[in-house]
Amino acid sequence: MSANHVHIISFDIPYPATYGGVIDVFYSIQALSQAGVAIDLHCFYKGELQHHPQLENLCRRVYYYKRDMSFMQMLRCKPFAVCSRESNELLTNLLQDDAPILFEGLVSCALLSHPALQKRTKIFRESNIEHDYYMALSKAARQLGKKLYLWADAIRLRRFESCVSHAQAILAVAHQDEAHFRKHYPNVPTYYLPSFHPNNEVSIPDGKGRYILYHGNLDVAENYNAAEIILRDIASRLPQIPFILAGRYHHHLLDDIISRTPNATLVANPNSAEMNRLVTDAQIHLLLTEQATGLKLKLLNVLYQGRHVIVNDKMVTGTDVAPLCHIGNNADEIVTLCQQYFTHPVSTEDKQLRVATLSAHYDNHTKGQQLIHHIFQS
Repeated sequence: MSANHVHIISFDIPYPATYGGVIDVFYSIQALSQAGVAIDLHCFYKGELQHHPQLENLCRRVYYYKRDMSFMQMLRCKPFAVCSRESNELLTNLLQDDAPILFEGLVSCALLSHPALQKRTKIFRESNIEHDYYMALSKAARQLGKKLYLWADAIRLRRFESCVSHAQAILAVAHQDEAHFRKHYPNVPTYYLPSFHPNNEVSIPDGKGRYILYHGNLDVAENYNAAEIILRDIASRLPQIPFILAGRYHHHLLDDIISRTPNATLVANPNSAEMNRLVTDAQIHLLLTEQATGLKLKLLNVLYQGRHVIVNDKMVTGTDVAPLCHIGNNADEIVTLCQQYFTHPVSTEDKQLRVATLSAHYDNHTKGQQLIHHIFQS
């Protein structure tokens, strides 16, 4: 087995790194590459293929496989999210050597139990308890067809998860996920390894910001549902405080409620520079979720780059960052927190706590060394 060569199977092309799962994949690739690991990256995609020199500069080879999105795949017993990523070409490429294989996310694990890979070192990198995540997406979806598809794949993902018993190690992004895999797959060593991210240092802006920011992919049901709650139950009760909602936005489902909330502004599809400016100029980052799954990378990002952070407890479940946030679990509590912190700069003590906590638990270089150990020592 090569001591510095690994295959990585990614559920998507991890560049540009614009959402949670691919952010983790891209910055883990960067950390491995900087440590001298030779990477063969295998990516699935749908739509038109775009090659990215940024990946090819970090990896020894990059392979692209188009997903089979045909309706027939939905009729199979395997989850559609998995079988649409099956590839004989991928298996052939993996069998060219005996290097370890890192499977990024359960939906990339179609070959994890394949007999031809029985003697290979295989590491499963978890990003969510996928069946819980899909079930929550199903409950949040508004279109019946999408709701039924997500519900069916959640059931199939629950059954398919047992394939991880063929891995030599499981790497979980959150403590509650680690506990899940330790309980259900006690024969596979499971380790806590938080997500990789784009931040190298904590950089909290001085002074006070100008508004309360909620950001995320607003085309995803969970996020636009949270945005509606913020507009209806929180922003409407704080008419003197500006609110900005920002993120990917094509479905226009929030247009009506935005028009009825005069202190709220929607910034649709900001580029990375504009998004960074919005984060830097915010006084409060308000992040809510109904899914206590994985590690929300947008939360980690604003802890590195932003001022006050207000969340509900599900946003920080299974993480080490709860002491860095202000926690409210209903509209009354959140309104009170917004009133309290909108006029106060972040204290020196809070900045020091943030630096100490994030450096101890989320430093990319340290996690890169841990990932290398798990890949080559498992």
